[in-house]
Amino acid sequence: MKRMLAAILLVTLILASTTHIAQAAEDTLDIEKAAISSIKNSQILKTNGLRVEQMERNYANTKGQMSRLKGLIPFMPNSFELVKTYVLTPKIFENYLIQLNNGQAVLTNAVRLSAYNEYITLLKADYALQTQSELMNSLYEDFKKARLQQEQGMITESQLRLAEIAYEQIRYNYLSAQNSKDSAYMALNNMMGEDISKQYATLQDYNVIPASEIQPPEEYMEQALANRAEVSNAQSTLDLLEEQYLYGSAEIPTDYEFYKQQQEYEIANAQNNLELARINVQQNIAELYTGLESSMEKMEAMGYLAQQAEQNYQAAQIQYENTMITFIELNDAKMAKAQADINYKNAELDTWVMQVMMDLACGVGFQPTNMQ
Repeated sequence: MKRMLAAILLVTLILASTTHIAQAAEDTLDIEKAAISSIKNSQILKTNGLRVEQMERNYANTKGQMSRLKGLIPFMPNSFELVKTYVLTPKIFENYLIQLNNGQAVLTNAVRLSAYNEYITLLKADYALQTQSELMNSLYEDFKKARLQQEQGMITESQLRLAEIAYEQIRYNYLSAQNSKDSAYMALNNMMGEDISKQYATLQDYNVIPASEIQPPEEYMEQALANRAEVSNAQSTLDLLEEQYLYGSAEIPTDYEFYKQQQEYEIANAQNNLELARINVQQNIAELYTGLESSMEKMEAMGYLAQQAEQNYQAAQIQYENTMITFIELNDAKMAKAQADINYKNAELDTWVMQVMMDLACGVGFQPTNMQ
């Protein structure tokens, strides 16, 4: 009986432990989870996805019809017309499908990037809140010490007031950071389809670390030209027009010269659209690269300033211990260090976003307006 009770107790403990672990997992959020939930919740992606599914069904039906048509070609009087229909009709649907799939991929990247930006805003607010909380607690302790020193005649009433003002200022910053975090939570939860008041115990940032180096602009350019949706769309349309022209010419239309001029004009226009798409991609990558370089430089500068602020604070602590400066001056160094840390963290997160934007721009892209 005792063994049975012990076994039941052990199972109960294991289940309780498992439940606790599951709950703990629910209390964490990371940037990829936020992006995946946002993509699943996106109404525009759902709507566009239905269009893609409909076109896939149309394409499958057309291929089935063409397969049946193939067996009739030898027995039909106008077999060339049937061959042209057999070859070109699926390719027309393929072109439509390429356009729609590319559009869906670009929209997905746009939603993903929006989710990333909302999560980054939340991380910034969370880090600022933690920093301001630590600083507020520290300054409150300093204020209490200052009040004792004033009672003992070691400092003046005005010095005590300065310590109180410093504490109240940081307290205001703390409350402002809390409001920013709450707003960031609401925006992200709304995008994810969650209750807007939902909050998490832990916000993961292990996978939000910017790379220390970036590629030369030529490498980004080469990748983008090979992968971007607008280039793929333009190339697909051009290929279809050229193949249509090939079959149309072989049929020898009644007004051949008019047909030839019309088709050549359409092909030339498609070639121009392809070249324009490539130029636009190159311009886009050049602009993004300028922003990427700027963010890298800013991150480096903010890192240097954060180190300087840390050194200044350490020096101020030594000076204060040797009565070379007042606690007001020490607090100034402490607040400057906290702000420098926040600025550096923000610069890191902004740089990570810029690197992600470049990665997406070197894939199918992330700007639906460029597809038009």
